[in-house]
Amino acid sequence: MFGPVIRFIFLAKAALEVGRERIEDAVDALTAKAGECKLTGGERLQETGDKLKEATSELYQQVWQRSEVLENQVREKIKRQVADFSLGALGDATEINELRAELATLRAELAELKSMRITA
Repeated sequence: MFGPVIRFIFLAKAALEVGRERIEDAVDALTAKAGECKLTGGERLQETGDKLKEATSELYQQVWQRSEVLENQVREKIKRQVADFSLGALGDATEINELRAELATLRAELAELKSMRITA
Protein backbone atom coordinates (compact mmCIF):
# COMPACT_ATOMS: atom_id res chain seq x y z
CA MET A 1 0.00 0.00 0.00
CA PHE A 2 2.76 2.42 0.94
CA GLY A 3 5.12 1.12 -1.75
CA PRO A 4 3.88 3.39 -4.57
CA VAL A 5 3.77 6.41 -2.27
CA ILE A 6 7.29 5.75 -1.03
CA ARG A 7 8.48 5.18 -4.61
CA PHE A 8 6.92 8.53 -5.58
CA ILE A 9 8.67 10.28 -2.70
CA PHE A 10 12.03 8.84 -3.74
CA LEU A 11 11.36 9.76 -7.37
CA ALA A 12 10.48 13.32 -6.38
CA LYS A 13 13.57 13.70 -4.23
CA ALA A 14 15.79 12.24 -6.93
CA ALA A 15 14.16 14.49 -9.54
CA LEU A 16 14.92 17.55 -7.45
CA GLU A 17 18.54 16.55 -6.93
CA VAL A 18 19.13 15.62 -10.56
CA GLY A 19 17.21 18.67 -11.80
CA ARG A 20 19.34 20.98 -9.72
CA GLU A 21 22.51 19.34 -11.01
CA ARG A 22 21.27 19.52 -14.60
CA ILE A 23 20.39 23.21 -14.29
CA GLU A 24 23.85 23.92 -12.94
CA ASP A 25 25.39 21.96 -15.84
CA ALA A 26 23.21 23.75 -18.38
CA VAL A 27 24.18 27.17 -17.04
CA ASP A 28 27.85 26.19 -17.18
CA ALA A 29 27.49 24.90 -20.74
CA LEU A 30 25.59 28.01 -21.82
CA THR A 31 28.28 30.23 -20.38
CA ALA A 32 30.98 28.21 -22.17
CA LYS A 33 29.15 28.36 -25.52
CA ALA A 34 28.44 32.09 -25.38
CA GLY A 35 31.42 32.88 -27.58
CA GLU A 36 30.77 30.20 -30.23
CA CYS A 37 29.50 30.95 -33.73
CA LYS A 38 25.72 31.01 -34.21
CA LEU A 39 23.91 28.61 -36.51
CA THR A 40 21.03 29.48 -38.78
CA GLY A 41 17.52 29.41 -37.29
CA GLY A 42 16.39 26.06 -38.78
CA GLU A 43 19.59 24.22 -37.93
CA ARG A 44 19.56 25.65 -34.45
CA LEU A 45 15.94 24.57 -33.91
CA GLN A 46 16.66 21.01 -35.08
CA GLU A 47 19.82 20.81 -32.95
CA THR A 48 17.97 22.17 -29.93
CA GLY A 49 15.18 19.60 -30.36
CA ASP A 50 17.68 16.75 -30.60
CA LYS A 51 19.57 17.98 -27.56
CA LEU A 52 16.32 18.37 -25.63
CA LYS A 53 15.28 14.78 -26.43
CA GLU A 54 18.69 13.48 -25.43
CA ALA A 55 18.73 15.55 -22.25
CA THR A 56 15.21 14.39 -21.33
CA SER A 57 16.15 10.75 -21.78
CA GLU A 58 19.34 11.20 -19.79
CA LEU A 59 17.47 13.08 -17.08
CA TYR A 60 14.85 10.34 -16.81
CA GLN A 61 17.53 7.67 -16.42
CA GLN A 62 19.40 9.69 -13.80
CA VAL A 63 16.23 10.37 -11.80
CA TRP A 64 15.26 6.70 -11.85
CA GLN A 65 18.74 5.54 -10.82
CA ARG A 66 18.97 8.13 -8.05
CA SER A 67 15.53 7.10 -6.81
CA GLU A 68 16.64 3.48 -6.56
CA VAL A 69 19.82 4.48 -4.72
CA LEU A 70 17.83 6.57 -2.22
CA GLU A 71 15.32 3.78 -1.71
CA ASN A 72 18.07 1.21 -1.09
CA GLN A 73 19.78 3.54 1.39
CA VAL A 74 16.56 3.99 3.36
CA ARG A 75 15.86 0.24 3.29
CA GLU A 76 19.33 -0.51 4.66
CA LYS A 77 18.91 2.13 7.35
CA ILE A 78 15.56 0.63 8.38
CA LYS A 79 17.06 -2.89 8.42
CA ARG A 80 19.90 -1.70 10.68
CA GLN A 81 17.45 0.03 13.02
CA VAL A 82 15.23 -3.06 13.21
CA ALA A 83 18.28 -5.23 13.92
CA ASP A 84 19.46 -2.82 16.63
CA PHE A 85 15.97 -2.75 18.13
CA SER A 86 15.74 -6.55 18.05
CA LEU A 87 19.09 -6.90 19.81
CA GLY A 88 18.02 -4.29 22.36
CA ALA A 89 14.75 -6.10 22.98
CA LEU A 90 16.63 -9.37 23.42
CA GLY A 91 18.87 -7.70 26.00
CA ASP A 92 15.82 -6.28 27.76
CA ALA A 93 14.18 -9.73 27.87
CA THR A 94 17.33 -11.22 29.40
CA GLU A 95 17.42 -8.49 32.04
CA ILE A 96 13.73 -9.02 32.80
CA ASN A 97 14.30 -12.77 33.27
CA GLU A 98 17.24 -12.07 35.58
CA LEU A 99 15.11 -9.67 37.61
CA ARG A 100 12.31 -12.25 37.83
CA ALA A 101 14.76 -14.87 39.09
CA GLU A 102 16.15 -12.46 41.67
CA LEU A 103 12.62 -11.54 42.76
CA ALA A 104 11.72 -15.23 43.14
CA THR A 105 14.85 -15.73 45.27
CA LEU A 106 13.93 -12.78 47.48
CA ARG A 107 10.39 -14.07 47.90
CA ALA A 108 11.71 -17.46 48.91
CA GLU A 109 14.07 -15.88 51.45
CA LEU A 110 11.23 -13.72 52.76
CA ALA A 111 8.98 -16.76 53.15
CA GLU A 112 11.78 -18.58 54.97
CA LEU A 113 12.27 -15.62 57.34
CA LYS A 114 8.53 -15.49 58.05
CA SER A 115 8.42 -19.21 58.78
CA MET A 116 11.43 -18.88 61.12
CA ARG A 117 9.74 -15.99 62.92
CA ILE A 118 6.53 -17.94 63.37
CA THR A 119 8.32 -20.97 64.81
CA ALA A 120 10.44 -18.87 67.12
